[in-house]
Amino acid sequence: MVDDSVVLTSLSLTHVQFERGDPIAYLFAYITLGPIAIMVFYASVLVSRREVAIGQMLLGQLVNEVVNTVLKEYFQIARPHDHLGTGYGMPSSHSQFVWFFTTYGALYLVRHISLNQALLWKPAAILLMMLMSLLVCWSRIYLGYHSIEQVMAGSAVGVGSGVAWYVLMERLRKRGWVQWLVSTRLAHWLYLRDMRDIDNVLEWEYNHWAGATKSRLKNKNA
Repeated sequence: MVDDSVVLTSLSLTHVQFERGDPIAYLFAYITLGPIAIMVFYASVLVSRREVAIGQMLLGQLVNEVVNTVLKEYFQIARPHDHLGTGYGMPSSHSQFVWFFTTYGALYLVRHISLNQALLWKPAAILLMMLMSLLVCWSRIYLGYHSIEQVMAGSAVGVGSGVAWYVLMERLRKRGWVQWLVSTRLAHWLYLRDMRDIDNVLEWEYNHWAGATKSRLKNKNA
C-alpha cells in the first residue's frame, strides 16, 4: 500500500503525452514507440535464429545508446518543453536509435543478404526502414519532445554510428573474431551460428527441411 506522503513518479518508457482530440498526435503517440518495437524485433530474432549478425547489430544499438547518453550530458541542452520527457534533449535518442538501425540494417542487407528477386525486395525493405525512421523523427517534433535541431543531430549521429559500427564489425570479422566466437564452448551451448557466407539462407534452410522430410517419410514407409 502506498503512503500518501510519498512522492511518486512514472515509468517514462511508454508514457507519451499528446494533445487530446488530435488524431495525428494520437497516431504519432504510437509511432514514436518504434524503438521499443525494434528491441522486441532484436530479442525475437536473436532467440529464434541464434545468429551472430543480429547479436552484433544489437550490441551496436546498445553502444549507440551509450553514445547518446554521453552526448546529452556533454551538451546539456534542454528539451523544447520542460514538461515533456525527462533529461536533456540534444541529440534526440529516438532519432539516433532508428537511424542507427536503418543505416546498419541497410548496409548489411545490401552487402550480405541474398534473396530471390533481390532487386525488388531489397530496395523495398530499405525504403520501409527509412520511412519508419522519418516517421519516428517527425513524431518527436510534432509531439513537442524535441526541436528540429535535436532530431537532425540525433539522426546524423545515428547514421554515423551505424556506418562506423558496420566498418568495425567487418574488420573484426577479417581478423577472425567471429570464427573464434562461434568456436567457443558458450557458442556451442547457445547454438550460436554464423550463416553469412551461405548465399541464400532462406533457400538453403528450405532445401534442408525438404530433404529431411523426404528422408523421414522414406524411412517411415520402408
